[in-house]
Amino acid sequence: VVMLIHAESPLAGDSLLFHHQHQTGARLGMWANSGESPVAGDPNGTFETNFHDASFYIEGFLALRLSRPLMLELSAGVVNRGSVTFIQDGATNHGNVQVNPILVQMKFYPLFTTSSRLQPYLLAGGGLYYGRRSVQFTTSSNIYYDIREQTGTDINYTLGAGCDWPLGSTVGLEAAVKYMPIQFSKGLQTITNYEAVAFTVGVKYLYTSKKK
Repeated sequence: VVMLIHAESPLAGDSLLFHHQHQTGARLGMWANSGESPVAGDPNGTFETNFHDASFYIEGFLALRLSRPLMLELSAGVVNRGSVTFIQDGATNHGNVQVNPILVQMKFYPLFTTSSRLQPYLLAGGGLYYGRRSVQFTTSSNIYYDIREQTGTDINYTLGAGCDWPLGSTVGLEAAVKYMPIQFSKGLQTITNYEAVAFTVGVKYLYTSKKK
Protein backbone atom coordinates (compact mmCIF):
# COMPACT_ATOMS: atom_id res chain seq x y z
CA VAL A 1 0.00 0.00 0.00
CA VAL A 2 1.44 3.32 -1.02
CA MET A 3 0.21 6.36 0.85
CA LEU A 4 0.86 9.81 -0.55
CA ILE A 5 0.85 12.57 2.08
CA HIS A 6 0.73 16.16 0.92
CA ALA A 7 1.76 18.87 3.36
CA GLU A 8 1.96 22.53 2.45
CA SER A 9 5.38 24.07 3.10
CA PRO A 10 5.55 26.42 6.10
CA LEU A 11 7.30 28.89 3.81
CA ALA A 12 4.36 28.81 1.42
CA GLY A 13 2.11 29.54 4.40
CA ASP A 14 4.20 32.64 5.18
CA SER A 15 3.77 33.82 1.59
CA LEU A 16 -0.02 33.49 1.81
CA LEU A 17 -0.07 35.27 5.18
CA PHE A 18 1.96 38.10 3.66
CA HIS A 19 -1.06 39.25 1.62
CA HIS A 20 -2.98 39.98 4.84
CA GLN A 21 -0.23 41.80 6.74
CA HIS A 22 0.75 45.41 7.32
CA GLN A 23 4.39 46.52 7.10
CA THR A 24 6.75 48.92 8.83
CA GLY A 25 10.48 49.26 8.32
CA ALA A 26 13.37 51.15 6.77
CA ARG A 27 15.11 51.39 3.41
CA LEU A 28 18.74 52.27 2.74
CA GLY A 29 20.41 52.93 -0.56
CA MET A 30 21.64 55.35 -3.19
CA TRP A 31 20.12 58.65 -4.29
CA ALA A 32 21.13 59.16 -7.94
CA ASN A 33 20.90 62.80 -9.01
CA SER A 34 19.40 63.41 -12.46
CA GLY A 35 18.78 67.12 -11.97
CA GLU A 36 21.04 70.15 -11.85
CA SER A 37 24.17 70.96 -9.87
CA PRO A 38 24.98 74.40 -8.40
CA VAL A 39 27.12 76.80 -10.38
CA ALA A 40 29.12 79.45 -8.51
CA GLY A 41 27.99 83.02 -8.97
CA ASP A 42 25.44 83.71 -6.24
CA PRO A 43 24.60 87.44 -6.55
CA ASN A 44 24.40 87.69 -2.74
CA GLY A 45 27.99 86.50 -2.21
CA THR A 46 30.42 83.79 -3.20
CA PHE A 47 30.05 80.10 -2.39
CA GLU A 48 31.59 76.68 -2.88
CA THR A 49 29.64 73.43 -3.04
CA ASN A 50 30.50 69.76 -2.97
CA PHE A 51 27.35 68.20 -4.41
CA HIS A 52 27.43 64.51 -5.34
CA ASP A 53 25.93 62.67 -8.28
CA ALA A 54 25.23 59.81 -5.88
CA SER A 55 24.39 60.19 -2.17
CA PHE A 56 23.31 57.97 0.72
CA TYR A 57 19.54 57.83 1.18
CA ILE A 58 17.51 56.53 4.14
CA GLU A 59 13.74 56.19 4.37
CA GLY A 60 11.28 54.97 6.98
CA PHE A 61 7.83 53.72 6.05
CA LEU A 62 4.51 52.37 7.27
CA ALA A 63 2.33 50.40 4.82
CA LEU A 64 -1.27 49.50 5.65
CA ARG A 65 -3.00 46.59 3.92
CA LEU A 66 -6.24 47.74 2.24
CA SER A 67 -6.85 44.47 0.40
CA ARG A 68 -4.77 41.53 -0.74
CA PRO A 69 -3.35 43.35 -3.79
CA LEU A 70 -3.32 46.91 -2.43
CA MET A 71 -1.41 48.75 0.29
CA LEU A 72 -1.35 52.40 1.35
CA GLU A 73 2.19 53.48 2.27
CA LEU A 74 3.39 56.54 4.17
CA SER A 75 7.11 57.26 3.94
CA ALA A 76 9.63 59.91 5.01
CA GLY A 77 13.23 60.05 3.82
CA VAL A 78 16.35 62.18 3.98
CA VAL A 79 19.33 62.71 1.69
CA ASN A 80 22.32 65.00 2.10
CA ARG A 81 23.02 66.38 -1.38
CA GLY A 82 26.35 67.91 -0.33
CA SER A 83 28.16 70.56 1.64
CA VAL A 84 28.02 74.31 1.05
CA THR A 85 30.40 77.09 2.11
CA PHE A 86 29.19 80.62 1.45
CA ILE A 87 30.09 84.17 2.47
CA GLN A 88 27.40 86.44 3.88
CA ASP A 89 28.04 89.94 5.28
CA GLY A 90 31.74 89.16 5.57
CA ALA A 91 31.22 85.93 7.54
CA THR A 92 31.99 82.45 6.19
CA ASN A 93 29.23 79.87 6.77
CA HIS A 94 29.48 76.10 6.41
CA GLY A 95 26.48 73.83 6.02
CA ASN A 96 24.68 71.20 3.96
CA VAL A 97 21.76 70.91 1.57
CA GLN A 98 19.27 68.20 2.54
CA VAL A 99 16.11 67.01 0.81
CA ASN A 100 13.25 65.30 2.67
CA PRO A 101 10.57 63.45 0.66
CA ILE A 102 7.35 62.98 2.69
CA LEU A 103 5.11 60.80 0.53
CA VAL A 104 1.80 58.92 0.37
CA GLN A 105 1.79 56.02 -2.11
CA MET A 106 -0.33 53.13 -3.31
CA LYS A 107 1.35 49.75 -3.85
CA PHE A 108 -0.11 47.09 -6.13
CA TYR A 109 1.01 43.42 -6.01
CA PRO A 110 0.17 41.74 -9.34
CA LEU A 111 1.02 38.21 -8.06
CA PHE A 112 -1.24 38.42 -5.01
CA THR A 113 -3.16 35.29 -6.06
CA THR A 114 -0.01 33.15 -5.89
CA SER A 115 2.06 31.77 -3.01
CA SER A 116 5.32 32.89 -4.62
CA ARG A 117 8.06 33.84 -2.16
CA LEU A 118 8.95 36.84 -4.32
CA GLN A 119 6.20 39.43 -4.58
CA PRO A 120 6.86 42.29 -7.06
CA TYR A 121 4.90 45.50 -6.71
CA LEU A 122 4.21 48.76 -8.54
CA LEU A 123 4.09 52.05 -6.68
CA ALA A 124 2.53 55.46 -7.42
CA GLY A 125 1.74 58.46 -5.29
CA GLY A 126 2.97 61.87 -4.31
CA GLY A 127 3.49 64.34 -1.51
CA LEU A 128 5.79 67.02 -0.17
CA TYR A 129 9.45 67.43 -1.04
CA TYR A 130 11.18 69.75 1.43
CA GLY A 131 14.70 71.08 0.85
CA ARG A 132 16.88 73.06 3.25
CA ARG A 133 20.31 74.63 3.17
CA SER A 134 21.39 74.53 6.80
CA VAL A 135 24.33 76.22 8.55
CA GLN A 136 26.31 74.24 11.11
CA PHE A 137 29.21 76.65 11.57
CA THR A 138 29.87 80.36 11.02
CA THR A 139 32.91 82.59 11.56
CA SER A 140 30.72 85.48 12.72
CA SER A 141 31.28 86.51 16.36
CA ASN A 142 28.01 88.43 16.46
CA ILE A 143 25.59 86.46 18.64
CA TYR A 144 22.71 88.25 16.88
CA TYR A 145 24.02 87.35 13.42
CA ASP A 146 21.11 86.59 11.09
CA ILE A 147 22.02 83.41 9.22
CA ARG A 148 19.92 83.34 6.08
CA GLU A 149 19.18 79.65 5.57
CA GLN A 150 17.34 78.69 2.40
CA THR A 151 14.37 76.35 2.10
CA GLY A 152 12.30 75.05 -0.79
CA THR A 153 9.10 73.01 -1.12
CA ASP A 154 7.48 71.11 -3.96
CA ILE A 155 4.23 69.13 -4.19
CA ASN A 156 4.86 66.45 -6.79
CA TYR A 157 4.33 62.81 -7.72
CA THR A 158 6.48 59.69 -7.43
CA LEU A 159 6.59 56.41 -9.36
CA GLY A 160 8.38 53.21 -8.49
CA ALA A 161 8.59 49.44 -8.38
CA GLY A 162 10.04 46.82 -6.11
CA CYS A 163 9.98 43.26 -4.91
CA ASP A 164 9.18 41.91 -1.44
CA TRP A 165 10.66 38.73 -0.03
CA PRO A 166 9.03 37.52 3.22
CA LEU A 167 11.57 35.50 5.20
CA GLY A 168 9.04 34.30 7.73
CA SER A 169 5.75 35.25 9.33
CA THR A 170 7.08 38.54 10.79
CA VAL A 171 10.21 39.59 8.85
CA GLY A 172 10.76 40.47 5.20
CA LEU A 173 13.28 42.01 2.84
CA GLU A 174 12.79 44.12 -0.25
CA ALA A 175 14.54 45.89 -3.11
CA ALA A 176 13.02 48.97 -4.73
CA VAL A 177 13.54 51.85 -7.15
CA LYS A 178 11.69 55.18 -6.96
CA TYR A 179 11.60 58.17 -9.31
CA MET A 180 11.11 61.63 -7.75
CA PRO A 181 10.73 64.63 -10.15
CA ILE A 182 11.55 67.39 -7.63
CA GLN A 183 11.19 70.96 -8.90
CA PHE A 184 11.45 73.74 -6.32
CA SER A 185 9.64 76.93 -7.38
CA LYS A 186 12.42 79.05 -5.83
CA GLY A 187 16.07 78.21 -6.29
CA LEU A 188 17.65 76.24 -3.45
CA GLN A 189 21.38 76.96 -3.60
CA THR A 190 20.78 78.57 -7.03
CA ILE A 191 19.06 75.54 -8.63
CA THR A 192 15.43 74.39 -8.86
CA ASN A 193 15.74 70.92 -10.44
CA TYR A 194 16.49 68.27 -7.78
CA GLU A 195 15.11 65.33 -9.81
CA ALA A 196 16.41 61.96 -8.61
CA VAL A 197 16.07 58.19 -8.68
CA ALA A 198 16.50 56.26 -5.42
CA PHE A 199 17.71 52.64 -5.39
CA THR A 200 17.16 50.98 -2.02
CA VAL A 201 17.09 47.73 -0.10
CA GLY A 202 15.00 47.40 3.02
CA VAL A 203 13.99 45.30 5.98
CA LYS A 204 10.44 45.24 7.30
CA TYR A 205 8.36 43.96 10.18
CA LEU A 206 5.19 42.18 9.05
CA TYR A 207 2.13 42.16 11.30
CA THR A 208 -1.64 41.85 11.32
CA SER A 209 -4.13 44.10 13.03
CA LYS A 210 -5.53 42.81 16.32
CA LYS A 211 -8.95 44.13 15.36
CA LYS A 212 -11.26 41.59 13.78
